[in-house]
Amino acid sequence: MEINAMVSESPDHQQGLTLDQHFSLNLGNVSLLPAVGFISPPAWLDPAPYEFTTVVEEPVLTQQAIPLLPDFDFSFNNLASEILAEQLCLCARSLKAAGCSVVVQVGNPFAWANVQSEADAWRRNDRIAAATNLPTIMTTLAVVDALRSHQAEKIAITTTFYSSVWNKYFTEFMKLCGFDVVHGSNFYQQGLAQPINAADKEEHFRYMDLDNSVDAMSHLIKASVQFVKENAPDCEAIAIVGTGARTLEILCDLEAIAHCPVVPADTVVYWWAAQHLNLTLLPNMGRFRDLIYQKSH
Repeated sequence: MEINAMVSESPDHQQGLTLDQHFSLNLGNVSLLPAVGFISPPAWLDPAPYEFTTVVEEPVLTQQAIPLLPDFDFSFNNLASEILAEQLCLCARSLKAAGCSVVVQVGNPFAWANVQSEADAWRRNDRIAAATNLPTIMTTLAVVDALRSHQAEKIAITTTFYSSVWNKYFTEFMKLCGFDVVHGSNFYQQGLAQPINAADKEEHFRYMDLDNSVDAMSHLIKASVQFVKENAPDCEAIAIVGTGARTLEILCDLEAIAHCPVVPADTVVYWWAAQHLNLTLLPNMGRFRDLIYQKSH
């Protein structure tokens, strides 16, 4: 990216330069570029800030902020906690101070854990937005927006590596949003993986234990979408959740398998950000390139 070239001057050359001359301290010549701020999950270095630069035609800047909760355990109570809510707002404020013009919260359960309605989830989103007055989206609500922009009502879901408990609660949340969920299952329920303890309904599939986590996970996601389509042939769209299930490199393959719109949690936020910044999506974003954002809140 251009910003790397700007800081590539040798240390000797940089000695004695004024602030205006020192490229690494003066971003004035890139300040007009759009900047997307990503709030990553606690203790999680997310690939979204880099991936976003590979899906748009125009030059763009990205920043990443991480809640200062290194021992976060991802229980539903912690996901819905006041301390996390405050951290998300602080991250958003930091991203605005760094020059970002839109804010994307990465990670699926943060919007829906322990909520009683879609309105509850949007209130969480609005709280983060109110901290900056910038366009802001939480990942799950980007999924909701994209499905509605596709005018999809009858949907199927793969929750990939989620536990059976998380699969249940996410599926119920999508029903609260008014979708007709005709199918929802995870890798275990699809027969694509075997749990260590079949009696533990809260066991997540540990994709990081795979010998080749990237290639093996891509294979599992494709097989998962195939399973969902076979079991819900009349669905109007398939949602894929679990942002650790990376889909960008296989998105067009997934659309070919599904023969309908596919809305993965990891890539849908790129569509949302591009729409809000009037950026042009590249072919690797599949059907998202032609999807016009229709505000649902």
